[in-house]
Amino acid sequence: MDNRNESMYQDYFSGMTLQDVAGKYGVTRQRVQQIIKASGLPKRPRISGGSKIRKYDYSKIAQYVQENKATVQATAAFFGCSISTVTNALYNQGITPNKKVRFTSAAVADIVSRYQAGEKLRLIGESYNTSAQYINTVLRRNGATAGRRSK
Repeated sequence: MDNRNESMYQDYFSGMTLQDVAGKYGVTRQRVQQIIKASGLPKRPRISGGSKIRKYDYSKIAQYVQENKATVQATAAFFGCSISTVTNALYNQGITPNKKVRFTSAAVADIVSRYQAGEKLRLIGESYNTSAQYINTVLRRNGATAGRRSK
């Protein structure tokens, strides 16, 4: 290993980030990473020091959902966290979150029949306060593929 590469390794091992080392030597972050990997020397220890510390108690989130029959959205608002955090907490505790049903089966049948009758996706979407893209998704999920209409 030449002097420059050895200096890069020493800088990185002393605590500089890959980006900082790259800036110092005028190379890319990826190149520094390649040089360190190719050196065959040991990697620096992780600073995190172990397991991930969570900001929210997953068991309390799951307990709240079960006791209150709360939706994922309502639970996220209650705990002041993201929907993803609630979903991850539920899966972590072995609970499958309930999926929100946007349209009833009668509404889906109406959407499909209106589309097959020739009504435009935009107009159907406006009547259900949703986008044409979501109406298209509903159609695809129910076997009525939306296609381009001839003029």
